[in-house]
Amino acid sequence: MKQVSVFTLALVALCHFGSAAQAPLSYTISFPKPSSHYVEVELNVAADAQDTVELRLPVWTPGSYLIREFSRNLDGMQANSMGAPLAVQQFEKNAWRLVKAPGAALQLRYRVYSKEFSVRTSFVDEERAALVGTTYLLFIPKYLQARHELTIQPYSKWKNVATALPQIGNNVWQLYANNYDELVDAPIEIGNFKSFSFEEAGVQHQVAMSGLDKFPEKELKRDMAKIVAVATDVFGHQPNQNYLFIVQHSLQGGGGLEHSASTTLQTRKTAYDTPKSYQDFMGLVAHEYFHLWNVKRLRPVALGPFDYNRENYTHNLWFSEGFTSYYDNLLLARTALMEEGDYLKVLSSGFEAVLGNKGDEVQSVAQSSLEAWIKFYLRNENSNNISVSYYRKGAMLGFVFDAALLAATEGAFGLDSVLKRMYHRYALGLNRGFTDAELCDEFRQHLGAEADSIFKHYIYGTRPIDFARFASYAGLVLEDTASRKPLAYFGAAWRKQADKQFITALREGSAAWEIGLQTDDVLLKVNGKAEKDFDAWLAQQQPGDKIKLKIWRRGEEITFEGKIGTYPAPRFYLYKQPDASAQQRLIYEKLVGYPF
Repeated sequence: MKQVSVFTLALVALCHFGSAAQAPLSYTISFPKPSSHYVEVELNVAADAQDTVELRLPVWTPGSYLIREFSRNLDGMQANSMGAPLAVQQFEKNAWRLVKAPGAALQLRYRVYSKEFSVRTSFVDEERAALVGTTYLLFIPKYLQARHELTIQPYSKWKNVATALPQIGNNVWQLYANNYDELVDAPIEIGNFKSFSFEEAGVQHQVAMSGLDKFPEKELKRDMAKIVAVATDVFGHQPNQNYLFIVQHSLQGGGGLEHSASTTLQTRKTAYDTPKSYQDFMGLVAHEYFHLWNVKRLRPVALGPFDYNRENYTHNLWFSEGFTSYYDNLLLARTALMEEGDYLKVLSSGFEAVLGNKGDEVQSVAQSSLEAWIKFYLRNENSNNISVSYYRKGAMLGFVFDAALLAATEGAFGLDSVLKRMYHRYALGLNRGFTDAELCDEFRQHLGAEADSIFKHYIYGTRPIDFARFASYAGLVLEDTASRKPLAYFGAAWRKQADKQFITALREGSAAWEIGLQTDDVLLKVNGKAEKDFDAWLAQQQPGDKIKLKIWRRGEEITFEGKIGTYPAPRFYLYKQPDASAQQRLIYEKLVGYPF
């Protein structure tokens, strides 16, 4: 029986196939020795009048805000035109230049080492090729908006391909894109894998399950469809006719990355084995699917069209990533994939994490967005003292805005309504991103001065968020139980290696910080005794107890003395107010997704 590629199943229903007209740029990729981890590329540039040709490779992947220097993996570039070799001059880290005869076509060959298995990079071995276009497809600035074509010559053992790129004619190995952005916005999975499909919200969804042969297909179809339905309800519009989930299974997992008509999800091979791990996977599905609107289409003005040569700065990742994180759990609650009590615990733990983070005193969430390029993905032992997560704090700001909007409109207009209106205005109507000022204006329309205060103090400032006030709008009581039984806290994070314990991080202002401990210190004794597990020992102590540590540091034994501190973060209990009003009950149902 002939194997049908996943690509055929996923995209044959598109309105039309690509024409045979020649594109200015056409790529052919091959994998003659996949065990070497190389993808080999041939790039043909159609004849044109220019004599000097500039070629570039992106330095980052949209959706992952870090300069990754993909050109470090490119080698062996050769060029020829009219049957003669051409000299290629590299003039920047990711840019090359060559001179050809005007009116002549051009052919380049190069290869790219691909051995980083993540959703934002490419990976090749004998089992699969998982390709992200920004890592290996050169572009010519002049032709960014022109049609690009791509032919795949698969390794002999590979039978399937999955991608959102439309095919040319009936050949599933020949693909095209209307411009370079579309080309690199469609990851490609090649290998041998199973797949399934489902239809929801008028969209055909294909799911390529790479790296795992047995999985609960019936349950996945049912629950993924639920997520698609409720996510679509938020925006009231489906921009795609077809959508592709590429699910890559491995021992370690690895998150997800959004694209306009597809997503790549990395999860553990055991993701479907327990209710909790299954729920976590569904949360990942919800997060990346919600992105097909929020950030891929409804976006800050800085995030498209992209500049692939440098950082693309925005203050608003708390909106694009944080609000999406808010909705990934909320959508699970709305579909009953997360129980009501569990969702309340998610909220309370989120409040604790934001208010308990030392960095929240130092860095605003708007600054965190701007500095994502140098801080979020480049963390060190001091990061928690000086930075906040735009994912985590942004998610809790989603709750703040949702509650405030519902309260201001007596339950008629919440965050769903703002996102829907903004999507239809900016993405569908104006076909551009929103500015910082426009974003604030959208909330000001219903919140007035409350919006200005939230932006000033909670987004661009570092004032602690009054979560209790916003929770009360929904008849919820947020009680800090920390004072009932104060917990001992020392402020050092430990890593165990063999029979040793090393300090990996210190909270500024904590007992460990104040007595002079440092990262990489090795614990020898606590109060004169060798303790195999410092955290277990600490759990048996009380705030104010004396502590004496013997530490090994750079070849010397050093003794430190001090007192154990008190756990600095709140410990919240979030529960329903028994005498909640009718309006609070209505807001609760819209805010939580369950009846009061």
